[in-house]
Amino acid sequence: MEQLKKALDSEKPSRIISVGDITTCNLIESGVLPDVCIVDHLTCRAAVSDQVVTRIHNPEFREVSVENPAGSITLELVACIKDALQSADRVLIFVHGEEDLAVIPAVTLAPVSSIVIYGQPSSGCVLINVTREKKKEMQELLKQMKHSNHGADDIWRILE
Repeated sequence: MEQLKKALDSEKPSRIISVGDITTCNLIESGVLPDVCIVDHLTCRAAVSDQVVTRIHNPEFREVSVENPAGSITLELVACIKDALQSADRVLIFVHGEEDLAVIPAVTLAPVSSIVIYGQPSSGCVLINVTREKKKEMQELLKQMKHSNHGADDIWRILE
């Protein structure tokens, strides 16, 4: 966490986005308040502790909720991430379902020079520096994913 804090201090990112309850909790505990947090109160598909829930529901955040089933990226989630990134408020997005794939639209929608941080179970945190190249990489990844007809065109309009 100290290495991460040094990186954040030296890079001065446009926005800091955290995905995952444990990652968000660890950032908050170390004094880093992300601009956007995306959580689901689960880690490795098991409920996080009450302590983690209490810590991530920081009064500094405006909280919103979205539905996003496991293994999905819904229009509602994408629109919520976009709105949060455009907000002057710090925003905590609580996902009913699963937030694991939220990293992809978060990177795609974040301003260049932002940082997206997410947890890698049993390994620690992954930090993605948002660049034009990284945004293109995420869009290519999205193109490879199976799409349902429920809002796919609207999602692409938001992400492009």
